[in-house]
Amino acid sequence: MSEDYAFRFHIKDSYPIDKPETKEAVVFTKIKTKAGDILFEGDVRVHVTSIGIFPVVKDIASAVSNKSLRQLLTAEVKRYVRPHRNFL
Repeated sequence: MSEDYAFRFHIKDSYPIDKPETKEAVVFTKIKTKAGDILFEGDVRVHVTSIGIFPVVKDIASAVSNKSLRQLLTAEVKRYVRPHRNFL
């Protein structure tokens, strides 16, 4: 069973954590199915470092129960945050 999903993201806030080069961004996320049903609507935290972008696993797990959709959400939120990394 293959479903298409639509993702919408919006960076609400970012602030430094632990070290000055590490920031946490709060990304508002909305996931819809092809039929228009909303699967998830809420915030997902993302840690942004000089090495890469790391979504908080606990937030991803609480957002979606389907394993393949979790992987897809992780990849999509990274893809969205990457161009904004320099401005956070």
